[in-house]
Amino acid sequence: MSKPFPDETLLARWLNGELSHEEEAELKGRADFDDLRKIVEDAKAVELPAFSEGAAWEKLLAARQTPSKPKQARRRFIRSIWWAAAAAILALAAVGYWWWQPESALIATQIGEQMQGTLPDGSTYQLNAVGTLDYDESQWSERREVVLRGEAFFQVEKGSVFTVLTPSGSVSVLGTSFNVWARGGQLEVVCYSGKVGVKGSKTPVELEAGQKAVLLEDGSLTTTNLQLTPTPSWFRGWTDCEGLPLSRVLAELGRQYQLDVNWENETYRVYQGGFPNDDLEQALKFICDPMDLQFELSSDKTSVRIFAK
Repeated sequence: MSKPFPDETLLARWLNGELSHEEEAELKGRADFDDLRKIVEDAKAVELPAFSEGAAWEKLLAARQTPSKPKQARRRFIRSIWWAAAAAILALAAVGYWWWQPESALIATQIGEQMQGTLPDGSTYQLNAVGTLDYDESQWSERREVVLRGEAFFQVEKGSVFTVLTPSGSVSVLGTSFNVWARGGQLEVVCYSGKVGVKGSKTPVELEAGQKAVLLEDGSLTTTNLQLTPTPSWFRGWTDCEGLPLSRVLAELGRQYQLDVNWENETYRVYQGGFPNDDLEQALKFICDPMDLQFELSSDKTSVRIFAK
């Protein structure tokens, strides 16, 4: 079952745009966030009935002889009704969602955080920053299956099929080690040992150790051969971004350092390199210097402006 909210006002404050960066990152990292966002979108499409207290307002306006202020109050009141209704719909739907979901375990990481652990069969995982891992403990003996949003490395004990479900595709193995990156409709899988089956919306592929699969926009998968180290670089405090779009590199930088990144005159550029996960200024230099860019870091180190030299 998805975990309850730690603060009963969280949903209302999210709807009103009042969450802190940490709270917003935690909310977006929840396994049920996509469902909550869909509920809000559906709620916005609901048309409220016409306000039925017009006569009362007219009397109030006449009595106070200040027509402008009550009109503002009315608009605020109607907005308050809408937000209250949306929050109520969202809360009720969320309760229903949790109630009918099977009993499950949810693991979530915050910005700049990594987490490792053991699954019921002895398989292990390591979850990178701003990610979630969800699985049904009660059904594990019958179905070894986890739901991943973000990036994680798995070392799987031999046994029945072990499946990693993502919003963009699935990965199935019997006993092996592999890394999965699944964000924003994209999917990348690297096999470190054994064999890994990867399935998108088209023909699935099978990877052997040292191979990588990338999901393309048309739903097909492309594979390449890699020279691998025993484990992913982010295990060792280093984010490898070789051959990645600069926009994705900067997004990962923000996840590792809780940083708002403003890249002026953003264009499609490919980056060759990586950056450390424990030194923000060095990370910015590693990214900006070879791309002929400059950066201005805020005094509290929560935001950065990146621009051409």
